[in-house]
Formats: sequence, C-alpha cells, structure tokens
Amino acid sequence: MIGLREQLRAHNLYGTGRGKDDRPDSDDPYINEHLTARTLNGSYNDLDDPLMGSVKSRFGRNVPLRYVKPEDPPIRPPDPRRISRELLARTDFQPATTLNLLAAAWIQFEVHDWVQHAVVDKPEPWKIELDAEDDWGQKIGERPADGKMRIKRTAPDPSQDVHGPRTFVNQNSHWWDGSQIYGTTKEYAEALRKQGTGMLNIDEDGLAPREKVDQKLGYDGQDGNFWVGLALLHSLFMREHNAICERLTAEYPDMTPDDVYQKARLINVALMAKIHTIEWTPAIIAHPTTVFAMRANWFGLFGERFKRWFGRVTTSEILKGIPGSPTNHHGVPYSLTDDFIAVYRMHSLLPDDFDFYSVKTGEYIGKRKLCDLTMGKIEGQEIGNVRQALRDFKGMEDIFYSFGLAHPGAVTLHNYPHTLRDFKHADGVHMDLAAIDILRDRERGIPRYNEFRRLFRLKAASTFEELTGDLAIAEELRKIYRDVEQVDLMVGLHAEPKPPGFGFSDTAFRVFILMASRRLESDRFFTRDFTPEVYTPAGMDWISQNSMRTVLLRHFKSLEPALRGVKNPFTPWAAVNDQTLDEPPATPTYVEWSERLERRPPDEDEVITKIIDVLHKNNEWTYKRNNKHAIRDAHAKSHGILQGKLTVELDGDDLEQGLFKKGARYDVIARFSSTAGAIRSDQLRGVRGLAIKVLGVDDKALGVEERKRALAGDHARTQDFLLVTHREFPFADAHEYYKKGMPLARLLARVPDLVLARFIDLAVLADRLHLPLPTTVALFVTPNRPILGETFYSSAPLRFGKYVAKLALVPSSDSVKQLQNKEIDAAAGENAHTDAVKKFFKTNTAVYELRVQLCTNTEAMPIENAKVPWSETASPHRRVATITFPPQNPYSDARREFGDDVLSFNSWRALDVHRPLGSINRLKLRVYKASSQFRHEMNNVPAVEPTDIAQLPNYDPVFAVGSGRSGSHPQKPTT
Repeated sequence: MIGLREQLRAHNLYGTGRGKDDRPDSDDPYINEHLTARTLNGSYNDLDDPLMGSVKSRFGRNVPLRYVKPEDPPIRPPDPRRISRELLARTDFQPATTLNLLAAAWIQFEVHDWVQHAVVDKPEPWKIELDAEDDWGQKIGERPADGKMRIKRTAPDPSQDVHGPRTFVNQNSHWWDGSQIYGTTKEYAEALRKQGTGMLNIDEDGLAPREKVDQKLGYDGQDGNFWVGLALLHSLFMREHNAICERLTAEYPDMTPDDVYQKARLINVALMAKIHTIEWTPAIIAHPTTVFAMRANWFGLFGERFKRWFGRVTTSEILKGIPGSPTNHHGVPYSLTDDFIAVYRMHSLLPDDFDFYSVKTGEYIGKRKLCDLTMGKIEGQEIGNVRQALRDFKGMEDIFYSFGLAHPGAVTLHNYPHTLRDFKHADGVHMDLAAIDILRDRERGIPRYNEFRRLFRLKAASTFEELTGDLAIAEELRKIYRDVEQVDLMVGLHAEPKPPGFGFSDTAFRVFILMASRRLESDRFFTRDFTPEVYTPAGMDWISQNSMRTVLLRHFKSLEPALRGVKNPFTPWAAVNDQTLDEPPATPTYVEWSERLERRPPDEDEVITKIIDVLHKNNEWTYKRNNKHAIRDAHAKSHGILQGKLTVELDGDDLEQGLFKKGARYDVIARFSSTAGAIRSDQLRGVRGLAIKVLGVDDKALGVEERKRALAGDHARTQDFLLVTHREFPFADAHEYYKKGMPLARLLARVPDLVLARFIDLAVLADRLHLPLPTTVALFVTPNRPILGETFYSSAPLRFGKYVAKLALVPSSDSVKQLQNKEIDAAAGENAHTDAVKKFFKTNTAVYELRVQLCTNTEAMPIENAKVPWSETASPHRRVATITFPPQNPYSDARREFGDDVLSFNSWRALDVHRPLGSINRLKLRVYKASSQFRHEMNNVPAVEPTDIAQLPNYDPVFAVGSGRSGSHPQKPTT
C-alpha cells in the first residue's frame, strides 16, 4: 500500500496554476492570527504560498493535463438522461449491509467542506431532448413545455488560460477546515458565533438560528442540498465545538473568546479528520490491508499505543503517521482535484424511504420519503422539511438511532434514488441529479472509464464482460454504449466489481488513497503545526481521546444502548429491544407460529436456482480435483461420525412441543464437520458444523398432527437439526447470499490452503487492531478451538411446536467444557480436529445441552432476516434435552464412509412441528437436496435414510435407546 501511494504521488498529481482573479474576494478577518489559527478563506495555510488552497483557487488534476478534454456539448449520445433512466435508475433498493446511514450522511458532510463548483445562468444551460415516453417532471407538475431538460453550466475559471486546459475554481477552500460548519466569510462566521464567547449559536432545533444565518446562505448551490442527515452532523459538531470551548475555558481561564473560538475550531476539525481517517474509511473499505493502511495514515506503522506511550520519536510519516510529520506537497502545489470529485459521486448511498424507531423503546414510529427530509419548503410554513422533521420526532435522538440501524444504498448500477432523479431543488430548479453527474464529468474533461484506468496504470477493459463480470449488466452497457471505450467514468465505477469489503470500486480507491493522505500531509495544521503549542495540550488530549462514539454519547447519552458492542459507529447499530434490555421481561409473550409469519419474495425461487447453478459448478470442479469422488459443497470434511442419545429434559412445561415430550429418548447420529466445500487443513480458522439426525420420531406417543412431515412425500422416520458455530447467519436471505455469499462459497471451494491462511492472518490482524470487518471476514477470526468444546447454533429459525425458536447445543459435561477456552495446537497437523475427536472418545463421554430460544417479537427477532441477533436477555436459551455421546470409535473407515458418502442431512427432513423457517432455510432445502443428489449419483452410492441405530457401523447396542428401537417414550397410563 505504501508503494502504491508513492507511485500515485509521482504520477498522478498535476497543478493547474493560478490566474490573476483566482483568489478570495476579500481579506480574512483572522489574517493576523494565521500562524496559530486557520483563516476562514483558507489563505496562509502554506506560509510560502499564502493563496495555495484558498477560496476560489483552481482545482488540480490527477491525470496529465493533455488528457483533460472537456466535451462540448457534453450531451452527445448516449445522452446523460438516457444513462440515468436505463443504467442508474433504482429498480429495487440494493443495501450496503456493512454500513449504516450515518456513513452516507458523513461523506456528504465532508465533501461539503472540501469542494464546491459554482453554476451560471449564462451562457444558456445545456439542453437534453426528452424522449416522448420519458415522464420526467410529470409527477411534480414540472414537465418542460418544449420537452427539453435544462442543466446550468459549471461556472468557468474567471482567469481561464486560453492556451491551457480548461480549469475550474473551488468556491470553498481546498483545506480540511470545517468550512461546512464555520463558513468561509466573516459575515457567516460572526452570525454563527455566540457574542462574547468562543461558542456557536444553537437554537431549539439543534441548528444554527435561521434568523442569523439564512441571509448568509446561497441555496442555489451546496447549501440547498441540506437534508436531515446533514442536519444531524452539523448539529453534532456544533455541539462538539461548544464542548471543546468549555474544556478550554476551564483549562485556560485567561484565554480570550477569539482564541477559544479559534482553538476549538482547530481541535474540532482535527477530530473530524481523525474520525474520517480511522473510522469512516475503515467502515467503507473494510478490507484488512486497507484498514491497516488508513490507520497507519494517522498513527503510523508503529501504531496508536506506541504513539501514546512514546510520543513522536521520528519525523517519518510511515512509522509515526502523518499528523505531526513535516509538511509535504510532493512537488505540486496543494489543491483538491476534479478527478477526486468525479470518483466521489456516491448519491446511490441515499435511500428513497426511511423508517424511524424510538431509541427508548425500539418501537416503530414512522416512515418518511427522502423528499420529506430535504430543504424543500412546506406549503404555508417557513421552517421547511428539515426543521419540521426534527420537530416531528421531538429532537435528534430517534433520528440518529434510526440512521444507525438503517443501511445506505450500495454504490452500483440501478440504485440511484428516484427522488434525486426527478425533484425540485431548494432554489426552485427542477433536476435529474443522475443526469447532472454524468454531464458534469464530461463538461469538466474527466476521461472516460477505460482511459481513466490507463492513466492510473490499471488494465483497461477489452470487453463489457471484462468490465463488469456480469453478463446481464454487460449486455445493458453494450446496448447503451456499443463501444467499451465510451463508457463514462461514473458508470464504469458503478459497474466494476468491488473488492471484498469495499463500498466502492478499486479504480476509485486509487484516487481515494492518493488524496486521503494528501489532504493531511499538505496541511500545515495537520503536520508541522500539529503540536501542543498550536492546539494546546488540552486540545491534543481531546483529539487523542475522542472518537465518533464518544462524540455521539457526549451529546446524546440515550444512544448508549444502541452503541453497546458496536466497534465502529458507521456500521449497523444494535436494536435496543434486541440487545439491551437490562433484565428479561417479567412475563414474556412468545410469538405463536403461523404460516403468515413467512414472506417469500416473488423472485426467490429464481435466485435460488442461480445459486444452485453456481454451486453445481463448484461441485463439478471439486469432483475433478478430488480424483472423481464427489463431496459436499459445504461441510465437506467430517471430523467424527458419532452414536448418541437425546434425552428430553425440559426447563418449563411450555417447552413440551413436538418430539420433545417429557422423558422421551431418541437415538441420534451426529456428524461433526468444517463448513468449507473442500477438504482443508484443520489448522485454518473458520466455521465448524454439527449435523444431528434424530431417529424414531414417528413414535406413536406423538399425535397424528405432530407426526406430520414438513414436506409432502417424505416418509423418513428422522428429524435433522443442522447447527454451526456462528450464532447468526452471515447473510440476511437468499438474495443477499447470492450477491455476497457466492464469492465466499467459491473461495472456500477453490482457493489453496496457503492463500486462505494468509487471508485469515490479515483478518486476525485487523481484528486485533479493533478494526471493523465484514461479516463474512469476521467468521475467520474466531480462535481455532477444539470442535468438541464449541457451541453450535441453528442460526436461522424453525418452528418449535406452537412457537418459533432458534436452537443452540452447548457443552455440558466437564469433559467438553474444559475444551472451551483452549486452542488447537499449531503443530497438531492438518487433521488436528479429527485426531482430537478420535483421541477424546477412546475413553471419554461428552454431554451437551440442547436449548431453544423462543421468539418474542418478530420485529426484533425477524423470521426472514437470519443475520439479525435475537436478544438473549429478552428471551434466554432454555434447555429442552441433553445429548450424550459415549466412548466409541468415531472415525473408523466404515463410519467415515457411512457419514460422508451414504448419509445426507437436510433440516427439511423434519416433522412439520419443527419445520425450518425463513429465506435462508428455504434456500437450504433446494441447495442441500441438489448437492446430495449430485454426490450420490457421481459416487454411485445410494442414499440411505436410517430407521434404526443398528444401521450405523460399529454401533453400541448397549447404549442404544432400546432393542431394535430408535425412539422411546414413557408408557401412557392405561384407562
């Protein structure tokens, strides 16, 4: 990563000079304090070049200037409106499930600090002819009479060099200086300040008082993009500024109000920069390597603890991080770039619909459309939508909480918000922002996608299929562009497959990693003047000791339950009624099973068919690689095939459901396994599995309805329970599994052990640094513990008689409980788990408790979303049975062959009273059936569904439930 950054600095920084009029309109009010304070207009950050990065300085470029070729007009086919309609328009909302909605609001909040182009009325706007069938504007009564969409032109550089490339100037300063809060003019800054103090004015809505600042804002530009998400963050860091002022006043009572204001501004901005660098960035590019690199930007390779303990012992930015290192422009005067703006077009992050919940009760309190949360005015009112929403929800706590729960949209094609494609801006202009995004890149000379990649030394796509990796999307691109060289940059970035954990493309990441460090290392106040002398010792402590979490909780204490256990506040929070009850309800009410609880999406079967097709290819590949012997496409490697006994032992009469009759006993066959679809080394961390087959469940002690099977035509006498070592399933449903789980399945089936081991090492390192990891990556960081000491979960829900439940199997006897905190010896070999199981059962007995967790609330404990945790406090797991495994030979050749080749396990081989529920279980029904059929056909081994424990090779008749019987119940009393 360091090498890549150095290459980018050498080849992708280009200055554009300064014209005679490219400068702030007036002198700055803080010009005399510039050595120890930021000016408002950005001047005097660089003392040798005072205008560098100031307001109305030119944007630089990240590509050689000879490749800057603005298109005139920028509306040639395919025109931007067609691209908006056919490639960008949202079909179904595609969520970015590793992030929450605060992450979307945050990046807009920061971009409003960094960049702003002006637009002009003259020359006349660009005009795009609307197709006859295009209904743009009709919904809001703004259809252009002449059938043409108008888009104002970007304001030209007032000092354009007629012999050079076209340039544009920034209406903001280029520095990371909090101008979205503090402004860039004396008039706005003074209107915002509370007289006689260093603090900011905050009104009853939590915002800057309208009567003081409204006349200082220009709603035809960036200010008109204000919405509730920005309101939250503006309010949060205005409050933080005031909290810093209080700290400074307490520490330094002789400090003047102006000095308090300036120091608080410095500290607040540095804290925002820190949050962006080590919290927001790791959330949106949650790959261990990049996460580590971003933390190294701030703390250096030595890390945070070293910096805290020993201070800055070297000037090296690599070893000790950029803050406090020498200022370095790398030979090019600092500015932000038009190419940087182009890759930050992420409006797809915004949903069209927002759900709101109470942070105190978790209850649903309302829905709003995006258009209801923007700057738009409400008929007959002056306060506008934003303030009305804040008042409707009686403050910001519930809105913050709801944003913490909600996902933003994924930055991908067909996910641009409907609202932003057909809406009236705060200045009254009707616009399609998606079309504007495409037009702006063309107008400003941003190279098309392939050329852009070449200029960053990346391979250009030779075909549409190579660009996107998706045949259907490739065909859509071909229909619009015909030539892959013509694909617009934004479209290519949205279509490009994303690396694991990334919220945006690898191409965009090149610009990101270059400019993320440049914003810091060119800024005097983050480098040579990032010192106690400039910031004060209290200020340096404030920056060091605080984070997004502490800022949120300082000003909104009620958010604490939702942030409990959340490593990164930009990742999804916990639902309060799901995770944070202090004690169980006095009289819990359990949800009763009903067919209406399940809600199957109309295209689910189609998605599952696609999954089966991909897994079938995995099966064929492993079949050829495995000497033409078929194995399971998941849980391929077994570690023991065990004879056991299930004895019903109920922690409450209400748990007597289905096969769990008081005193009932059943023979069981269990198969311990690792979940990969390949035979891998036991030294690799990962998920383990346990399949339990309960025999003799057709016993007449069960009623007629209780003996009914989950699937028509199933005549088995068994009940299968499939358990794994992760409590929640890593994917919500079949659709998410298809999008995100299939790459993991392919990885686990095909990647060599050595490569997977290195990947796991990186994930473990990231976890030790307390960096957020995608759910799929987090599965690999849990310690590699003995499989017999693990706790196993059903992950997805099932019917439990009249109720709905999840299952857990927990070590009970001391013989297995003592294994819970141990780890597999690295020298134990590639079959360490199997060898340990064989050794254990030579002399030992293992006892486990089978427990159920009953559903109490389908909102907090959803049926169709398998990755949402069910609260242990709201509904603790309760024992329904014990399962005992006596001493035996669990892995004889005959046992292994029986468990791996003859038997099949499927949670749908079940009584109807224990039928699996939800999308993930419906997926498993067909996937496991297809996998089993392939395995048995290719190996020419008939599938056998046992009716008696005697069919298990080397079974122990003494331990069996009864002679020739696999299930027994207490005798019913005679009458």
